[in-house]
Amino acid sequence: MVKWDDKVAAIPNNGDAEWRTNGEDREVIIERTDDINCVRVTVAGLVEVDVRVRPIGEKENKVHNYQMPADDTFAHLETQFRFTNLSDLVEGVLGKTYWPGYVSPVKVGVPMPMVGGEDKYETSFLFSPLCKVCRFQKQPEVAAAGGIAQY
Repeated sequence: MVKWDDKVAAIPNNGDAEWRTNGEDREVIIERTDDINCVRVTVAGLVEVDVRVRPIGEKENKVHNYQMPADDTFAHLETQFRFTNLSDLVEGVLGKTYWPGYVSPVKVGVPMPMVGGEDKYETSFLFSPLCKVCRFQKQPEVAAAGGIAQY
């Protein structure tokens, strides 16, 4: 089942396998891209996201040592984003992967690949603009007396 803004998006299994809605700002299309567990969500003028849920089988459980209980199931949530009109200034551990011409430093074929560089993005709290590569700053406040800008 897929929901958008608390509405169930009933996507047919055959024929025109998509659901559409036109919000105040944008058209949203959710389309089935495989028989089960795969959809593409398009938010016009913003982003296209492919989403796939893939169950983890016995072999993968052993290879990655997930230690899944016999009476339970796990799944991978695979996502692929394609942004429309993304700024070249996008930054972040994930954001920079959308730069034009980005080349990943990840070693392909290792069991748990790591991108690294997270130390550049450490902050004291989630919404803090204080990190080594932050491009956003708090707007100065003008003091009531004397028009002195304070940060």
